Amino acid sequence: MPKVDIVIPIYNAYEYTEECIKSLLKYTDLSTHNLLLINDKSPDERVLPMLKKYAQENPDKHIIVLENEENLGFVGTANRGMSYSENDVLLLNSDTEVTKNWLEKIIDCAYRNEHIATVTPLTNNGTIASVPNFGVDNELPSNMTLEQYAEMIEKCSFNRFPELTTANGFCMFIKRAALNEVGLFDSKTFGKGYGEENDFCYRALNRGYIHVLCDNTFVYHKGTQSFKKENMTADRIALVEEHMEKLRKKHQVYVDKTDQYLRVNPAKDVQENVRINIEIYGKKRILFLVNEWEENLEMTGGTSLHLKDIISRMKNEMACFVLAPDKKDLSIFNLYLYTKNYAGILRRFKTEINLYGQVVYHNSTYSEFLEKLFEIFEFDIVHVHHLLFQGFDIVEMVQKYGAYSIISLHDLYMLCPSINMIYDGKYCEEIKPENCEKCFVEKHRITENILDNWRKNAHQILQKFNQIIVPSENTKKLFLSAYPDLKIDVIEHGIDVYQIKQKKAEKKETFDIAFVGVMAKHKGSKILQKLLQKNDNSNIKIHFFGKGFEEELEATQQCIHHGEYQRKELPQMLVDNQIDLVCMFSVCPETYSYTLSETYMAKVPVLAYNLGAIADRIQQDNLRLGSR
Repeated sequence: MPKVDIVIPIYNAYEYTEECIKSLLKYTDLSTHNLLLINDKSPDERVLPMLKKYAQENPDKHIIVLENEENLGFVGTANRGMSYSENDVLLLNSDTEVTKNWLEKIIDCAYRNEHIATVTPLTNNGTIASVPNFGVDNELPSNMTLEQYAEMIEKCSFNRFPELTTANGFCMFIKRAALNEVGLFDSKTFGKGYGEENDFCYRALNRGYIHVLCDNTFVYHKGTQSFKKENMTADRIALVEEHMEKLRKKHQVYVDKTDQYLRVNPAKDVQENVRINIEIYGKKRILFLVNEWEENLEMTGGTSLHLKDIISRMKNEMACFVLAPDKKDLSIFNLYLYTKNYAGILRRFKTEINLYGQVVYHNSTYSEFLEKLFEIFEFDIVHVHHLLFQGFDIVEMVQKYGAYSIISLHDLYMLCPSINMIYDGKYCEEIKPENCEKCFVEKHRITENILDNWRKNAHQILQKFNQIIVPSENTKKLFLSAYPDLKIDVIEHGIDVYQIKQKKAEKKETFDIAFVGVMAKHKGSKILQKLLQKNDNSNIKIHFFGKGFEEELEATQQCIHHGEYQRKELPQMLVDNQIDLVCMFSVCPETYSYTLSETYMAKVPVLAYNLGAIADRIQQDNLRLGSR
């Protein structure tokens, strides 16, 4: 590892300087590197004895104390230190505190590329290097110590090391090769401070060097009050404006680029990442896996609706993550986060899953990015709501990292990859091998019956979960018939009860029948179609509330199509349209049915096949519903 001389120009600031030195002694290998403390003729007579005391008390450390015979200012003092040194230099303000492994990480960053001249770490108060909010002074997070904050930043870092237009002088690592070529700070032009590090960096850019942000390292900068505009004297404001004008005249192109950098903020992902990790620090973290996810979509499957309900009740106390395949490209996965103060997409991952086999069990690129997620976010709980498009690798990851694992079975996917176990429009109550072969060909283009193999793998995966949840007794019976050794808990889906304005019973000439929700073949779309074709009774009106049946509806005038609706709207819509009967003709066993719950709220009778959870719920709830 290259030897580094840490140069600290010191002018008064006794308490700050002492805290800085203590942090350096704690977190820096000063038996390898040198600490050069330069007292710039401080009027505070306590400063020099304090510096000498630390040097004398630590004879095994390379601590060198120099004193300027006259006050040189920051620029002159920094130049004296860089001239004294023959190694790489790290200029450090006396009002900073360093953190664990700070110098090692900065050196590693600097030597990733021979063209790097300077490195600047993240800080709370360093304009271009500030986190979590860019370009402003930030307080340290109230929910962690400085050491914990720095550790969190290192752990969650993208290690992207983005380029900067200029370094920041609060903590500025400079390679000796660049220093020898570019020269010292321009003390003649910027002798009183402000703009000298920009000038140096711009001169380095002229010579083909680059400057980078070390985004895995945090150095605390208390920040001098003298450069805060509200505290500046008229003379100080004039000095800053004068030096900015000098920079513009000398480096107009680079000043413009820095101004553009400040407007665009290319490292906003780094700041956002820190902001998010402050938000989730100390909270329990739960990762949900689901096969589809659109944040604002209302007309979607019950699985996603159920998950949205769970998150809405947990996000204030826990950090809720959702991992789902991208709707437009199933090889891309989106990671979302929901907390009290944050909701949105965090990251996108490109994998090779869903590019090869028709039925996915495992995929190495998928497994690799899962491992990255566990390393970064350290999930406490993993709750699987669907493994379609996801693969089975999540179970191995959960076991490896010690998370508690739950799987909710919302359909029959873990019994058959056809999901609903429907072939030729009928539910596969008695599975015939020849039908399975035809089904796999039609639905998955697989030319053999793999059902036994699928169930063998699914069974092994289910056995490894800490808890298996189903929303109905009927669903539990179905799975136990295939996997009798599993322990399965029945927990019904919860749902908010909406206030419905009931209408007074009116005498009417029509009998109004409704089909609700997302209409598809397994939901009974063929039955609706036949009913529309055969209904020649003008006193029977058929309504459809939902989506998925538009083409069939366009071909007939026999149905009133009310279109898509928000979840809370359906019960009131049924009442307002005086619906007499809701038909739920799913041809495969539903595991729960939100639309049944919503229909209950409207107090409308339901007609359904004696199949699955819908039938069980109607029979069980008949007394509670009463008659209309």
